[in-house]
Amino acid sequence: MDVRRLHAFAKVYELRSFSRAGEELLLSQPTISAHISALEDELDTQLFDRLGRTVLPTQAGDVLYRYCTTIFTQLDHAKADIMALSQRVAGELVIGGSTIPAHYIIPRLIARYAAAYPEVRLDLTGGDTSEIAQKVAEGTVHVGIIGAPAPYPELVSLPFLDDSLVLVAPTNLPPVSLDGPGWQDRLSQLPWIMREQGSGTRQTLDAALARAGIEMRMIAPVLVVHTSLAVLECVEAGLGVAAVSTLAARSYLERGGVVGLDVPGLDMRRSFYVVHHGKRYLFPALRYFLKTCGCV
Repeated sequence: MDVRRLHAFAKVYELRSFSRAGEELLLSQPTISAHISALEDELDTQLFDRLGRTVLPTQAGDVLYRYCTTIFTQLDHAKADIMALSQRVAGELVIGGSTIPAHYIIPRLIARYAAAYPEVRLDLTGGDTSEIAQKVAEGTVHVGIIGAPAPYPELVSLPFLDDSLVLVAPTNLPPVSLDGPGWQDRLSQLPWIMREQGSGTRQTLDAALARAGIEMRMIAPVLVVHTSLAVLECVEAGLGVAAVSTLAARSYLERGGVVGLDVPGLDMRRSFYVVHHGKRYLFPALRYFLKTCGCV
C-alpha cells in the first residue's frame, strides 16, 4: 500500500474535501482523486461517499483512517530511531503545559532543548492540569508539565519542581488578621477570586482549605477565572483575594500591584510534575526532553 496514497486519504478524511487536501499537500485535485481511486481499487471498497460538494467517509474509510494514524506514528518513530543511530534527534514533539508551567517554566526548558536538538519540531499547547493530563492520555500531547499528579493509571507522573501558592490581596483591602482563633471564618468571609475546577492551583487550594477544616461551601467566590494572569489582574483591580503560584505573583508583589497575606494555618505547598504515557514508545525527541527536565 503506497504511503503517499495513505497520506492523501488521511488528509481528505480530516478535511472532508478533495480540493482542500490537495492545497495542504501541494498536489492537484486530480492527483488526490487518483490516489483515492487507486486505494479503493486496491481494497475493492468505497472509502468516501461523494454527495455533491460534500465528502463523507464510509465505514471502511473510518477503519482505514484509524490504522493510518498508527502507521504514520510508527513511521515517524522508525525515522527517529534511525536518525538516533547517527546521533541525530529529530521529528515532532508536542509539549503540553498547565497555566503556570506554560508561562513560567516551559519556555526556558524549550530554549535549552531547541539549542541542543534543533532538528526537532516543537509544538507547545496550553490548558489546565486536567486538560493536559487528558491530552497526554489520549496521545495528542507527548509530554506535559502540570500542577498535580495525573489521575490516569497509564500515565507516569515525575516530580519536577517545588512550588507554593501565596494569598494575594488588593492594596486597598482593609487590614485583616488571618491568625489566632477564628481565622478560618475570617478567611472564608473574604471576597475570593478562584481558578476553575480542574486547574492544579485550584486542586492545591481545595486540599489546603480541607486540611485547615474549611469547607468550600463556606466560600462564595465573586469570580471564577481561567488563567493565573487574569486572576492577578482581577486582584490588582480590587475585586478580591486569590491564591496563586509564587512564580506568577512575584512580579506583581515586587511592583506593589498586590500585597501578600500571611496565613500561617494554610499549607499551600505543591509540586509540578512531568507526565508522559507509561505504555507508549519513548521516541528519541521525547526521551531527550525528559533528560532536559532532569527526569531520566
